[in-house]
This record gives sequence, structure tokens and C-alpha cells, in this order.
Amino acid sequence: MTVLSATRVQLIDAALAEQASKWRQDLHQIPELQFDLHKTQKYLISLLDKWQLTYDLGYGSTGIVVTIDGQNAGKTIAFRCDMDALGMPDESGKPWASLHEGVSHSCGHDGHMAVTLAMIKHLKDNNNFNGTVKVLFQPNEETGQGAKAMMDDGLFAMHPYSELYGFHNMPRLDDGTVQMRYGATTGAGECFSITITGVSGHSSVPHKCVNPISVTGEVVNRWHSLVEEHIDPNEMAVIATCKLNSGSTFNGIPEIAVAGGTMRYFEAHVADQMREHMHRIAKEVCDQYGANYDLNYEVLCPATVNTTEHVDAVARCAAEIYGEENINTNVPASPGGEDMQFFVPQGSDMGVCWYMVGTKGTNLHTSEFDFDDTSIRNSASLMANIVYARLA
Repeated sequence: MTVLSATRVQLIDAALAEQASKWRQDLHQIPELQFDLHKTQKYLISLLDKWQLTYDLGYGSTGIVVTIDGQNAGKTIAFRCDMDALGMPDESGKPWASLHEGVSHSCGHDGHMAVTLAMIKHLKDNNNFNGTVKVLFQPNEETGQGAKAMMDDGLFAMHPYSELYGFHNMPRLDDGTVQMRYGATTGAGECFSITITGVSGHSSVPHKCVNPISVTGEVVNRWHSLVEEHIDPNEMAVIATCKLNSGSTFNGIPEIAVAGGTMRYFEAHVADQMREHMHRIAKEVCDQYGANYDLNYEVLCPATVNTTEHVDAVARCAAEIYGEENINTNVPASPGGEDMQFFVPQGSDMGVCWYMVGTKGTNLHTSEFDFDDTSIRNSASLMANIVYARLA
């Protein structure tokens, strides 16, 4: 169990938190999708220019890397902030509701940006630390591709860092709590697509056909039982088939059926086992009925893996702001995906902590969602105090 000892704490100014609320509401009105975050980027840059801060563009199309130097030389730590919205309507009923039809900040990334901006402004005015802070404003978190795109564009070569921190608002957690865990925290994800080819024909003579829909159904049913039958119950393993496309008429058996979905896990060896059994089952069923299959995978994101020293550091800082009784370092790991781990170079022993802040409101990814502005001051203060603790 973590021992939460006192650390020097600076709360950001209440007036700055109030400003950040206005920035959040401005950003809520201009939600954008995936990499096309041009209005969002322009809004952020306008503030960075006003504050005379150094930033770099050209990573992941619309990503921004902000640099904040302390008073003396030292190591470099980084904070990740996601920027993109979701393709769903805004039914929050707020005066600052989305101006972009069918697009909304229903995951709270507008709030993440506001919190991070407040931290940046505070550190600009109170840079009594040794070293450098990098802020990675990231596009396209929702499809798990943004962090990878920024790294592919040479982010780490130009802006190296030795520690990485990130957070997410979580209305499903108790308001005013900070929760995290040691080790694997969010699941790795892969999407799969299987194409099964049968023999088409008229629905009146199914015995002369090989119906790819029936074959696909049997494959999928057996896939969903393979986790229980073949994967250690102590391991996290999920296979979810989420779509099936086939046929164009009610009286003709099609030639092809295409199914797709996701698989999730914490450990790479579990993924290897799932892929092996999925191929085996698909082959057995197709051989039985005289069909053929093609099965492909695409990595969505690796598991986010928190390191002990850095979970301890965040917990200590959070305890001084939220109260020790409101800090949980043993929250259950989530099978949901999170692409922050792409910001950790492969083979690196970089320190990482991804944590969750409990907030008020409806759950994420709902049309009624609106970020809880009352959480901004403490959330930004926690980020600032991580800097002061790690760059003392």
C-alpha cells in the first residue's frame, strides 16, 4: 500500500480556474473529429501566443508540443492531453452547446484541454522548478491513432522526455476522488475482420450452397467460448464481434460474409493465444462446410502500464489536494483502450502514470454529457504539483 506523505502544494489561482472554465466552454462549441482539429488548434495557439510560450507543430497533423522551462536545468517530463471529440449530437442543453451538428465533446476532452491550459499558464507564471515540461496536445485519441501518428512524425526525437503523465475525467467514479493502479491499467486493443467465402445460390436450394452467414455465425459463437475454454481465468481476455455484413436480397444466399470486432487484453502472450485459437476455429468450421476464410488484425493501442515510482508520486500529490481518503491506487484495470502508451518508445523503461479524476455528471460518450467545470481547479493543481514534485 502506498504511504502518502506530505509534499509542497500550490493551488492554482481561483481566477485562473474561472478563466479555464470559459476556455472549456469555448472549446465545447467547436468540437472536431480525429485529425481535423484546425479550429481547436487555432484556439489553443492563440492562448500560447498570448502567453509567449514556445510550441512546435507538425506532429500528427494538428498536434501541438508545448515547452515550459524551469528556472534551472534538469530532466524533462511530459503530460499528454487529448483534443478530439465524438461523432454524436450534443443534447446537453447548455448555452455553450456544440455549434457543429452531429459532433460533440461527449468524452470531456474539452475539459482536459482547459485543465491543461490552466496548468500551463500557472507554470509559466510560477516556474520555480528545475528542468522542462513538455505538453503533448494530441489529436485522434478516440480511434487510438493520434499518439502513434505524433511519434511517427518524429516527436520523441525532437522533444525527448523521461516521464509521462496523463489523466481522464470519470463521472462513473466518486466525485472528488483520484484513482489509478500499478501496472497494466487500460487494455491493449486490436480490431479484427474475417471474410468467409461460401457458395451462393437461390434460397430454395440451400443444399446446393454454402451459406457464409451460417458459417460465420458458428465461427463467432465458438470464438466467444474460446476465452473461457483456453485462456487462464486470471488473465484479461475479451473477444467481441460487433458487426456482420452479408447479402443484398431476401431470397439469395450470398457468396461472402464479413464480420468484425475487437479483442482486448493486458499481456501480449494472451493476444498470441487468442489469435492462434481464432485461426484454428475458423479453419475447422470452414473445412467442415467447404468454405474459405481470411482473417486480419490491426493493432488499435497497447496496454497503458503504470510504473510504481510514478503512481506513488501522483498519489502523494493528489492526497494533499483531494485528501488521503479520496485516493485509490488499487482501482480495477479497465479493458477499455487508451493510446497514451504509444508515447512511450518501444523498449523504454520510461516512468508512466495514467490516472482518473472522479467528477460529477452523466457518463462519458452520452449525448447529454457536459464536463464538470468545478473539477478544473483541483485537476490543474494536481498537474502543477506533479511538476513541482518531480522537478524539485
